[in-house]
Amino acid sequence: MRRYLFVSLCIGFIVSVAVLTLVHLGIFGSLDGALGQLYRAAGFTPAVTGASVSAGGGHQMEVSIILAAAFAAAWCVIDIPHVGQKMLVFLTLIVVLLALSPTLALYGVVFAPFSSVCAASLATAAGFAYSGTEHGMRKRLLLDLLGARVSQETFRKLMDSREPVRFNGSNRAVSVLTCRVFNHPELREKMEPSELVAMGNLFLRNTADFLLSKGGYLDESSPDMVRVFFGMVRPADDHAIEASRAALELRTRLRNLNDECETRWFRKLDYGIAISSGPMTVGIYGSKRHYYFSGVGSDTDFSRRLAQANARYGSDILVSAPTYQLVKETTAVRPMEMLYDPERNLMTEVYQLLALIEDFNEEDKARRDAYWQGVILYRSGKFEDALAQFSVAEVVGKEGGPVRFFIERCQAGLAGESVDKAENRHELTDQGHARLLNMM
Repeated sequence: MRRYLFVSLCIGFIVSVAVLTLVHLGIFGSLDGALGQLYRAAGFTPAVTGASVSAGGGHQMEVSIILAAAFAAAWCVIDIPHVGQKMLVFLTLIVVLLALSPTLALYGVVFAPFSSVCAASLATAAGFAYSGTEHGMRKRLLLDLLGARVSQETFRKLMDSREPVRFNGSNRAVSVLTCRVFNHPELREKMEPSELVAMGNLFLRNTADFLLSKGGYLDESSPDMVRVFFGMVRPADDHAIEASRAALELRTRLRNLNDECETRWFRKLDYGIAISSGPMTVGIYGSKRHYYFSGVGSDTDFSRRLAQANARYGSDILVSAPTYQLVKETTAVRPMEMLYDPERNLMTEVYQLLALIEDFNEEDKARRDAYWQGVILYRSGKFEDALAQFSVAEVVGKEGGPVRFFIERCQAGLAGESVDKAENRHELTDQGHARLLNMM
């Protein structure tokens, strides 16, 4: 945006100097004189002789109008993205300048519009020439591809970037943040349509709009799911950290939203958030009539499944193993289950995102460490020792879904019940406590 303003000022200044030079040389003298004779013949007599514009130009009003016309034409043509709108603004400016002359003549002031029309025309031509460059057409390109899928701040940074903006395809490290509402079918059955729409709009305002303000790219949004990419529009080494910070703030916003929903409709949203990081092929997909900027990679689907897994564990934010490796120095997490992807023959672990390190006190760390040790003991089949650790990790009087999740399984193990049987054997692999990815 600043670049467009600077270029417009430069064009306006150069055109104004050129036109004022022509005025000083008397290029428009004959036209100005003919116009003055026409007004006198029509009965327009200047009320004050000094107020009329001389044949050689030089009147302060004429200089001001030349400057204003040159800058306005350049700014509008450069800043407006569509060619039709550029031409409409130019023609409107010409009409205003031409109409200004007879209007001022009614008040006894002779104003010749030829120099100002020349300035507007030259500035428009220069503006169109600049609009054909990479920087000149950048705004139109970004509006067509990104539109309202990024924040104004991100859009401004792209506009002012010195590097060319390319969307022809590239491999990029991206973090995918997905937020899903689990109980939307239940709400649809129990709420009036108008109430459900109002609740859905509140959800979108508190998720999609908020995540955009944090630098994300809105890839998909609906009343029951929002998916945002971090690090896709502009490469960033801290994409996972930014996604984690946004997820933690989003958790607070959604808790406040649930308080409002319970007050207004006696209902609340059951939601889950997930972050998955990895390589993605980003670019423009589609045909000439229907195209969009997006990314293709396995982490998109993994993030969707991981968000749904929150309903199983009673957690609110889950992150993948690659995300954990990127944020482990700045955030506090605790492990959940091992997952097995049969397509990639890959065993991986998922984690619950708890808080930022600076917001994590010593008491929280002690409970987190006890929980972590409990998970290790549980996976080793030492259920009694694991229960002792989970009892330390549990906060009395406060819901702790993941802690209760493992306590129930330890109790089942102590009672002699088969954990595999209780969980349906087809959902587990032969490699231990690992859940099949396609069963999430």
